[in-house]
Amino acid sequence: MLRTVYVLVLLATFVLSACGGRAAGPTPTPTPTPAEIAAAIGQATQASESVHFEITLSGAPVFADQSGLTVLNSVEGDLRRPDAVLAILNVTLGGAVAEIRTISLAGRQFITNPITRQWQCLEPGMAFDPVVLFDPENGVEALLQDEFSDIERLESDTIDGRSQYHLRGTLPAEPLQAISMGLLGSGPVTAELWADMETMRATRLVLLDTSSDPANPTTWTITFSDYGKTIDVREPVTC
Repeated sequence: MLRTVYVLVLLATFVLSACGGRAAGPTPTPTPTPAEIAAAIGQATQASESVHFEITLSGAPVFADQSGLTVLNSVEGDLRRPDAVLAILNVTLGGAVAEIRTISLAGRQFITNPITRQWQCLEPGMAFDPVVLFDPENGVEALLQDEFSDIERLESDTIDGRSQYHLRGTLPAEPLQAISMGLLGSGPVTAELWADMETMRATRLVLLDTSSDPANPTTWTITFSDYGKTIDVREPVTC
């Protein structure tokens, strides 16, 4: 019995010596870089079938139409991927605050007249269309994957009791202008991003348009919630 124990001890000593004197352990998982985290957030957010969003604008005013008479204050709506949105635009028109409803579906946009409240069909590019912000190829989620630069990971945060990644970086002006009808991206935009650590889906995205007005830059705050909700989007009957 003692001889058997002695042999086992010798074998263990030999194995440890062959491995550099210590037993091999599991290879540690590399810590993801801020860029890898941002890309994963963009992918997870884009993979959702639907989401509720709210966009609040502050700072220098943003005009939502070609006439320059309608100031965009906020947008709240539901996105059903890939190309359907129901939303309400809060605007200031002629000094009065009004709500305009909009529907986007399969490349067509419909909007209510702020005075008559009747639906009308719009030609592409006539007014801000929120669905374009979430375009599968060029929207904000795609930009987080491919165009987010100078990214730093900030201290983790908590929103609604859930742990959040918190990143800050820069998004280029040109692709942002393309998805906002030129309303966003007068210059490089500072972007601050929060995302749920468990699901990796975006919770909040703050875009500071630094070149819009040096003294009072326009800020777009986009919040995401109710992922996966059922959304029924149909063309208005009157159009």
